[in-house]
Amino acid sequence: MDQTTIIAYAVGYVAAIFGIFLLYLPILIGLGLLLLLAGAVSLVVLLLKAVTVGLYWYLARLFKTPTGGLHRGAGGGELLPH
Repeated sequence: MDQTTIIAYAVGYVAAIFGIFLLYLPILIGLGLLLLLAGAVSLVVLLLKAVTVGLYWYLARLFKTPTGGLHRGAGGGELLPH
């Protein structure tokens, strides 16, 4: 087998690989776009969770008394001195 035949086979293999890549390129682009969409959705969900936790902490702080405890019923459960 001479060098010309080896080079012709190599060029054929490279052309076949390039052709297969071109055939699968639309599928690869579609999968890439789906991955980008999934990442964007997960970022939106993460942002919504952060906003929800922040809102929860804001409301919890808003409904606390100035002494730092949550509102209690009458008497507060504390012992009164006689």
